[in-house]
Amino acid sequence: MTNGNTILNSIKDEEKFAMDKKSLADKDLHLSIEIRERQILACLLNKHTNQYVGWASYSRRDEKLSGMTESAVNIKLPLTTLLKEELLNCRCSGSSIVFVPNSAMLIPAAYFSNELLRDYLKQQNLIKPGERPCYDFIKNNDCYSLYAVDLNDYHLLKEKYPQASFRHHSSIFVEYLLALHKSSDKNQVHVYVFENYMDVVALQAGKLLLYNRYAIQTANDFTYFLLWVYEELKFATENSPCTFYGMITEKSEQYALANKYLPHISLAQKTTQLNLARSLDNLPMHDYYSLFMQYLCI
Repeated sequence: MTNGNTILNSIKDEEKFAMDKKSLADKDLHLSIEIRERQILACLLNKHTNQYVGWASYSRRDEKLSGMTESAVNIKLPLTTLLKEELLNCRCSGSSIVFVPNSAMLIPAAYFSNELLRDYLKQQNLIKPGERPCYDFIKNNDCYSLYAVDLNDYHLLKEKYPQASFRHHSSIFVEYLLALHKSSDKNQVHVYVFENYMDVVALQAGKLLLYNRYAIQTANDFTYFLLWVYEELKFATENSPCTFYGMITEKSEQYALANKYLPHISLAQKTTQLNLARSLDNLPMHDYYSLFMQYLCI
């Protein structure tokens, strides 16, 4: 999405800690990491107090190239450089890593075979040279999420965090929503917005009806796919709320356009399950939902 209202344009590399960094060394910490195309996000959970005590956002773009051509700006900093950042090197008792890039496909557990993993992805054009096939089990839906990740990134992260749990964004997003709304009797649509695509989850009475990723470039693309989901699933807009996550704000063009057609839209709010240190209270939580929900879904 290319309009100037996305959160990406306002984020600078930043680390926030709830206490002196040295005092974190004796805490029982869990490190959650989210790999996006142009960002790496991370947060620290103090497992003893169940409170998040650290957060960071690192740009994967080389700022020295700003002002150059678009192709030059798209050159990523080596992952090895970013993995030297302080928060990513805190001593932790556990860690998890979620990959956002690349679409995922869901397959019922009864039809899944590990031996056919690469074949499944090839049939749907979801794996490219230099990528590794992966899968996650989504227990709340008794299905598997199949996806591919950059092979070099995977090996670097596996070497640095050998005990980490690896997941795809689709797994975290679907797993958490199914757990949160398992007792709901409503039709609901949940949309996680990234820079050039959006992940859509549709629930009916707490059951998964749809998960899909749609490529978007404009607010019109965004609204077209959103309304298409409502029409295809026969969801009545007047009583089927839509919740937004990710790189979207109430001032975004895409939010304003969606609001013309859907009477019940909102940004995701922080839940009671999230206990944030005061220094993290001002974070736009709807953009980092899957990051902070990782620990609950691994």
